[in-house]
Formats: sequence, structure tokens, C-alpha cells
Amino acid sequence: MKYITEEAARIMGGKLYRLKGNEVINGISIDSRTVKQGDLFFGIRGERFDGATFSKDAVERGAVCAVVPEFKKTQDVPSILVDEPVMAMGRLAKSYLTRLRAKIIGITGSVGKTTTKDILHRLLSLKYKVSKTQKSQNGFIGLPLSILNAHEDDDFLVLEYGISRPYEMDYLISIAPPDIALLTKVGKSHLEFLHTEEEVAIEKAKLFKALKMFDIAVLNKNTPFLDFFESAIPKMVRVIYYDTPKIIEMDAEKTVFEIEKETYTTRLLGKHIITNLTGAIKLAKILGVPIDDMKDEVKKLTPSPMRFEVSKIGKFTIINDAYNANPESMKALIDTAKDLNTKKEKIFVFGDMLELGPKGPMLHENIGRYLAENIPCAILYATGELGKEYIKGAYRLKTKRFFEDIEDLVEKLTEHKEGIIFVKGSRKMALERVIEKLKEHL
Repeated sequence: MKYITEEAARIMGGKLYRLKGNEVINGISIDSRTVKQGDLFFGIRGERFDGATFSKDAVERGAVCAVVPEFKKTQDVPSILVDEPVMAMGRLAKSYLTRLRAKIIGITGSVGKTTTKDILHRLLSLKYKVSKTQKSQNGFIGLPLSILNAHEDDDFLVLEYGISRPYEMDYLISIAPPDIALLTKVGKSHLEFLHTEEEVAIEKAKLFKALKMFDIAVLNKNTPFLDFFESAIPKMVRVIYYDTPKIIEMDAEKTVFEIEKETYTTRLLGKHIITNLTGAIKLAKILGVPIDDMKDEVKKLTPSPMRFEVSKIGKFTIINDAYNANPESMKALIDTAKDLNTKKEKIFVFGDMLELGPKGPMLHENIGRYLAENIPCAILYATGELGKEYIKGAYRLKTKRFFEDIEDLVEKLTEHKEGIIFVKGSRKMALERVIEKLKEHL
């Protein structure tokens, strides 16, 4: 990315402050701690910090200037003064897309977006130059940030479209209308503002409605409300379906599966993740990536951090799926554990699923019940404000316990001689702490 400050200010609807207008911008940052020489720093207000207060620090570390609201300007900090930094970044990202030749691949769904995005990026990179959404930066801030970090000679830009409120998808599409749209699965997530799965589906289907003639839609045949997405797709759009493939073998070390009579082997674990992998493979095939090259790459794939990440601690196998949680992904974890070929104890460490609104307690209880019904010999240890609801639902399990303190939970884990420990909760629960503390004890 390269702009001069006068051009960037004009695009963002801002005005220069203590700038000549010919300063060269080479990058973008929203974190003063990692800002690089030549970056444009956006002072964005977050839940805990106001980025505008770090403007001076960002400039001292090498930023060309800061983008802040006029009432937050600092006397000795060169700035572009705008109405609102997040909206200004969106305008700049929309403008920058006109410079790119890349086709935009938009991925949406309640679960599996980041895994699918990472896999698809790897597969397409076998043949093309590709940029992608970094980490899970997929909303109002993350999507523009991902666009502005793309390269002008990219062939594809793989973006996640993450929403939690009505009309957010409209805004994301206004910045980056897709050329290809891929759906993972609709489920019970972000129900705090989108109160039903149906509302979630209606919002996410807008990504497919934005497709144009001869674009591509990729749909998971097993998603709820599939008909919503099919009816949203305009005429003359090519529709590709994918499904859970035939699983030949699955254990904690590898999964062997079959797609269209071709056999693949991967270190990735979980039917839902293999389903996501199938969607990525089918799209990459349509886009011209050779099958034999994909087979070799699939063997090399490793889980994204804290997404069914497998490790060993002493005699324990750890399945770290602690990046986030909602009812759909919780059920996917339980289904995977049920299908694992092992005689070891299956120990589940569950934390709260957040952003579920008033249905939260009931949904936690349902997951406890789902675990007990599908894995009667499971061991359940729960924590968090709604952890007791898991225990309530799992009343049939012989071994189940709620812990207010993580240290006590880890101490209990050490009493087991061996087993497979599944760790999952919403991001704010930070349940990877359980794994780190367990390492200290063993």
C-alpha cells in the first residue's frame, strides 16, 4: 500500500493537521506497539483503550501520522482529522481495492471461517499470489485492515466476513463486494443482537445476494437454512456444493478421507474441520489448483492455534480448541471426540459460551446434555459463570464437577493417570491457561 497524506486525507474525508500533504504512507497500523516506519496509525477506540491516546507514541515509533477525530487531536502530533477513524479506514480500504487486480473470496458462517480461510489460502498459494484476513480480523475494523495489508499484484484476496449485529454485513459488502462467496455453517452464535438462527442466516445470506453474473457461490449442504442462501443467489452465478466427505480413518494423529474418489491424508482433526477442508479443496480445484499438489499440501496442514490443536503433556493428549465457542462448535467437538479411535479417558474442560443473550443458560445446559447422551463415559469439568449449567445438563455423567478456580481444576486433572483432554470455551475465558498451568504441574 502506498499513498501520500494529501490523497489519503481526501479519500477518508479528513483534513491535514501539522502535515504538508506529500508525506509517503507505506503501511497501516492500529497498534502503537507494533507500528512500523511509514505506517498510517489509526487511533481507534476499543473496549479497554482509546487508540487516539497513543498517537504520539505511534509517531515517535515511526508512523507518518495518526488518524483521529478532530476533538482528539494532540498539539504536536501530525494527524489526519476525520469524523470517525473506523469509518475513515473503511473508505480508504474501499478505495484501495480499486488498485487491486485480486478477485475477492468472501467466507461467512457461524463456525469455521478462520480455519477455512487459512486452508484455502494455503491451497490457492500453490498456484497464485494470495493475501488473506490476518488471524480473525473479520469485522468493521478487521476487514478493512486486511484489505489495506494486501498486495497490488495479488490474484486473490481471501476475506472473512464476521458479523454480530443487523446490517453489519451490508457495511462490509459496501467496502468489499465478493467475486466468490463461501458458506461454512449457520449456527447459534452472536444471538445477543441477532436473536435467532434465522436472523443470523438472513444477515449472512446478504453476502451471496451481492454476487454478480458468472461469480461463484460455494455452499455447505449440511447448513441449516440452506434454502435462504440458495434463494439469495442471483441468476447466472455458478453454485458449488460440498459436504462431509467419507472418513476412512481418524485418530489423534491423522485423518484419512475421500473426496470424489480421491484419497487425502491430513493431520487436521474433526469432522467439521474436514468438512471445511472439503469446501476449500473443491473451490481450489474449480480455480485450477492441481489435485496432486493439493494432496501433498493437505498432508502438511496443521491446525490454526487453539483450533483443534493437538499436543502432548506427559501421558495426556491435549485437544486445544479454546479459541472460541458457541453451541455448534461445542457439538462438533463432542462429535469428534465420540468418533476418535481410542480407549483412553475422554476428559472435557468447558468454559462459558458468550454472546448468546438470554438463551445462554439453556444452551449451556443443552451442551451438557448432548455430551452425556453421546459420550456416556465422558468426564466433565466446567468453569465460568455459566459452567454450572453444563453440569446440570450432564446429570447422567458419573464424573462431573464445577470449578470456580482454574488452579483447582488443573489440580484435579493431575489426579488422572492419562487421557485425552478437550479444552473449549469462548475467547474471553482464555482456557489455554488450563493447558499452561497443567504443563507447570507435570
